[in-house]
Amino acid sequence: MKTIAQTFVALSLSAMLPTAHAAAPMELCKLLRSFAESIQPNSEQEFTYRISWGENFKDSAETVLGAKRCEHNGYGPARNICSYLMEHGSVESAGVIVMHAVSCLTRKSRFDPSLRIHGANLSFSYGGRNRDALIDLTYEEDKKVGGMALRLVATGY
Repeated sequence: MKTIAQTFVALSLSAMLPTAHAAAPMELCKLLRSFAESIQPNSEQEFTYRISWGENFKDSAETVLGAKRCEHNGYGPARNICSYLMEHGSVESAGVIVMHAVSCLTRKSRFDPSLRIHGANLSFSYGGRNRDALIDLTYEEDKKVGGMALRLVATGY
């Protein structure tokens, strides 16, 4: 009974959260740009931010309302993004992080405040005259682990 009450309180509180999407946090933009700029030609790095709202991941037995984890493969700039997302990333509205990532890395992209992202598969370039990276961003259900996975892969060229 206590779990049902906790779930009800959490859902009630989340309903009061603002729906407008603020501009991407500068710290997140700085970390994402640093990650993209660190990619050397002919190399590839990635991170995956996973969230599960309403239940835990399939490989975890603990009952929770929401869970998150981030995989960085030991790559320093990706580890920095994961640290930020684990502290500041939202479990209940991870689609906002997709919009923030695109806004940070394309600089001119903006999203309507009423937009809700439930899945995405995007590719775009990031960089300048001397070095570029192809950014592949996916946000989709992870049937193996459970929840949703935001995966960002940067390939240098």
